[in-house]
Amino acid sequence: MLRESGARVKVRLNFAPFMNSFGQEFYPHETIRALKFADKTRLGDRRVLVEHIAAQLPQSSEITRLRIAAKFAQRYFSGTRKELIPPAHRQPFVHLVARTRHTPTQIELLFWRLAHVDTLVGALSRDLFYPVCIALRPPDGYGSAEFAAHNGGQLFSTEPLLTRSFIFAHAARKWNFHNAASLDRALRVLQGAGLVSRERMSELRGHPTAFRLSRHDVSLATFAWALYEEFLPHAQSGKFSLSPDVLPVADFARTLLLSPPQVEAHCRSARAAQLLALDKKSLRLVFGSLDALAETLLTKAL
Repeated sequence: MLRESGARVKVRLNFAPFMNSFGQEFYPHETIRALKFADKTRLGDRRVLVEHIAAQLPQSSEITRLRIAAKFAQRYFSGTRKELIPPAHRQPFVHLVARTRHTPTQIELLFWRLAHVDTLVGALSRDLFYPVCIALRPPDGYGSAEFAAHNGGQLFSTEPLLTRSFIFAHAARKWNFHNAASLDRALRVLQGAGLVSRERMSELRGHPTAFRLSRHDVSLATFAWALYEEFLPHAQSGKFSLSPDVLPVADFARTLLLSPPQVEAHCRSARAAQLLALDKKSLRLVFGSLDALAETLLTKAL
């Protein structure tokens, strides 16, 4: 368990019923260029930054370019409607993505941030794909037979899957979310990040669409960043230790769709890279701020 000043802190396992969807595609490569521009120019005016980003986008319509650029700003920059606080180059996430030289890591980090602000994407990862494709159990609230009946007759196989129709029915039933376009867009985000793959169930009538977990992992830099973003607020509020058995079911691991063996391997690598420290049988965060972590990850080029 997570321990803080002698008290137990529960890991959040249930997602809030209200779902946000930002209404734009992932655009990872365009976003990387935008963050590099923001980090290099050190702009603090949000409107000016959005206009500069829009000018670099390939879409033919100026209105479309401005809308996409504004969504980039909402997803990845902190601040008010008028200014970035602090300026972009002093925001550790922006700085880390912009200066990282490994494109897959950049895309992983962008997905991690997007899943926080576009809560529909995060809920699909944590509440559907993680239990079915990694924990090998039905989503919360379903018995095995009920789940199989609504999931194309599929329960679990060597490669468990989720049908599109079940995902849509679950969103309506559990989240009161009925926007099919947003659900399809969220699934494309998971595909674009390399977490899931789409296929047709050719053995069933109508060949319904389904999604499987892709064979994927994340870089040590992404793993460390996501772990710190989840647990650093606890560490800053008092004496803190983290039991390794918490991490496989923590929000960050379920959002990134990491299996328990992957989490365990990354913890060993993080200790070897001096990003985590062993405190008796528990783990301890080494850095006290995301700024320090970002600079270390860039220096070590993990």
